[in-house]
Amino acid sequence: MDREEIISSKVETVEKSGPRSKTMDAILLLLYARPLRASEIAANLGFETKYVSSYLSYWKKRGLIYQEGGRWHLTERGESIARDLLEGFSNSKFKEMMAIAKQLISEQVSDTRNNKRDTKEDKVGQKSLSFIASKTSSEDKKRQENVCGEALLSKLDGDERELMRYLVSKFREWGSTYVYLDQIQEELKADPHWTLKTLRGLQTKKLIYLYNDPKLGMRVGFSQKFKDSMDSC
Repeated sequence: MDREEIISSKVETVEKSGPRSKTMDAILLLLYARPLRASEIAANLGFETKYVSSYLSYWKKRGLIYQEGGRWHLTERGESIARDLLEGFSNSKFKEMMAIAKQLISEQVSDTRNNKRDTKEDKVGQKSLSFIASKTSSEDKKRQENVCGEALLSKLDGDERELMRYLVSKFREWGSTYVYLDQIQEELKADPHWTLKTLRGLQTKKLIYLYNDPKLGMRVGFSQKFKDSMDSC
């Protein structure tokens, strides 16, 4: 059995879809690009020239190729099969690219959802942290004012300190820097003489002022000196 018969026995009969040999498929695709010599085909595919020549001789008899001027060409049937091979390859690549494209879109959608969720969680977290920071800052400020206020009042005697703490508490509660004498006496259940005497002492130390309102009575308020001291706390 000669070499051509051996090759023939290994290659299946040509069907409408083209030759079943992958080697011949490759040869057809090369020849679809341009006519080539057997040695050029062999060099491009990495085979020996004799091996390729056996394929060429076999498929020439099946009407897929022909030789002219030392180069191999495709017949119309060979060109049809080569086009089918290219189309099948293109479809396969398209499907592969489509699968990758869908995967990218899926990942993008997933990332977008995750980003939205992360952004929402970040906003909630930032809002919580902002609230905590604000609350902490407010509490720290209050503690600082208490400490500072006590430091300012520590130099006073017991009665003066009691009255000043009352005035400071009203300021923190209402934001008002003054109250009226009858209000102090009523809320503290204080003796009028004691109250007025103590207020005079605080006035002397320039911590409060006393103003007699003809309509509402005596007003008791923080002096500018004490306000400045509180502001610096």
